[in-house]
Amino acid sequence: MEHVKQLVLAIKSTTKWPEDGEKITVSKTSRTAGAAYEKVRRAVEYEEEHLVRRNAIRRILQRRIQGIDQHGISRGELVMRELIWAKYLPNKQVPIDMIDTVEAVIQKYDRLFAVIQESEEQNAMEEWLFDVISTEIEYLLHPPKGNEALATFMFDRIKRELVWEAGKIEDKQKDLLVYVAIHRALLKSNLATLRYRVLTLYFPHWSKATSEQIEEVAHKLPKIIKAIDEQIQHPLADQLFRFMRRFTFVFWTLHDLILKYDDFSEVIKENERLASAVRNVAYARYDLFKKRRTRTVARAVLFLFITKMLLALIIEVPYEFFALQHINQTSLAINILFHPFFLALIGITVSIPVKRNTAQLLTYVKAVLSGRDQALGVIFKIRKPWTQGALGRFFTSLYLLTYVVSYGFLAWFLTVILSFNVVSVALFLLFFSLVTFFGLRIRQSALELLVVERQGSVFGTLFDFFMLPITRAGRWMTLRASKLNVFAFFLDYVAEAPIKLAIELVEGWIAFVKAQKEEIE
Repeated sequence: MEHVKQLVLAIKSTTKWPEDGEKITVSKTSRTAGAAYEKVRRAVEYEEEHLVRRNAIRRILQRRIQGIDQHGISRGELVMRELIWAKYLPNKQVPIDMIDTVEAVIQKYDRLFAVIQESEEQNAMEEWLFDVISTEIEYLLHPPKGNEALATFMFDRIKRELVWEAGKIEDKQKDLLVYVAIHRALLKSNLATLRYRVLTLYFPHWSKATSEQIEEVAHKLPKIIKAIDEQIQHPLADQLFRFMRRFTFVFWTLHDLILKYDDFSEVIKENERLASAVRNVAYARYDLFKKRRTRTVARAVLFLFITKMLLALIIEVPYEFFALQHINQTSLAINILFHPFFLALIGITVSIPVKRNTAQLLTYVKAVLSGRDQALGVIFKIRKPWTQGALGRFFTSLYLLTYVVSYGFLAWFLTVILSFNVVSVALFLLFFSLVTFFGLRIRQSALELLVVERQGSVFGTLFDFFMLPITRAGRWMTLRASKLNVFAFFLDYVAEAPIKLAIELVEGWIAFVKAQKEEIE
């Protein structure tokens, strides 16, 4: 129970800025302008809520990292002021000493950026360093003590009873794989965050590294980057992530119990009180999931409907009017209405077996709190690599055939039965692929709350078999579309610098006027 006590202390501890001392202050005008820009920037590219500030830090650093000094203003001060402008940090609360602290972190990485200047993989290594430095500064400004403690608690509990049916893997390798999988599943850590986390495992004193330690990392940087990325992208990483995801709701339930009940230590001693408490926090999570799902689907449906209307007016109608001399109202209506309706249908059919899931959740929570070995029954098995050998080639060929069957049938049905033209067919298949993948993402979001096995059916298996190629095509298009986000590129590399310069000028002018006013008074 000692681990549980430490977890309670960590989750209930709060980090506040000290009230005494000089604070970083910016004008209301600059905060209004900076926050407005950030809203526009976030609107053009989807970001997980917990990654928004870190991504903003990264963008600021990419513009500021090369400017050693700007009119006597350190890069640390520029970073801090921009974060306060954008309302990622509070105004008149952050100690001015944080400027020097952030500047020290930036200077630490100057040596690492310097050693990659002549490298053939400079761009990739720069991306890696920006990932790590932005995460370190984010952790410095907002230490995730509670989340880290929860991840450590889950790691200790899982590690103690995890049974590996996965061939010959060294214990250190197993621990690192489990560590990465837990942080991916429990805390939704992305690649950038994982890179920093694993770096600090290799170099525990990195946050307060001496000049000798910095030189050691700089000297071995290419090897370090390769080793860390190999661990994160290990062949078993995705399997282990999906496996750990089954248990994350158990530990988030403990987190919620600790926050909700001040007498947590008494609650867990009484079975009836514990059962009631687990139901309360679980149902609160279910309700929150439903609200987020409804909001996400509603926004996506509205965006999809507007997009389809615009494409119909810009592409389909002109093509049919000028090239075909005839407008097919049926195909237009289907192309405009079907995809939003299909996405809404997927969204509203996402469900969780609440009673069965909550009953199993309570069993797992009791198992974790009991401290007994093998209480969770965690057994990790490696899936058989079906892609190898003659049988693998057969399955691969069969899988490729489903692409032809799925898309071929849809194209035939649209063309022959519904009289779609080639442009209408292309647009329908494009958006059907994207909507199917997005719908799958919505359905998978429910997995974060599932601790029971999903029940399948013959019809569901056949449906998945023929829809999987369409879903994978949608995933492929989505990944490439995110890399080719013209709006985000324009804001980051064209508009952001002059906008932030204008805010700086306004800030400077307000400070100048204030100083002149004080002289007169």
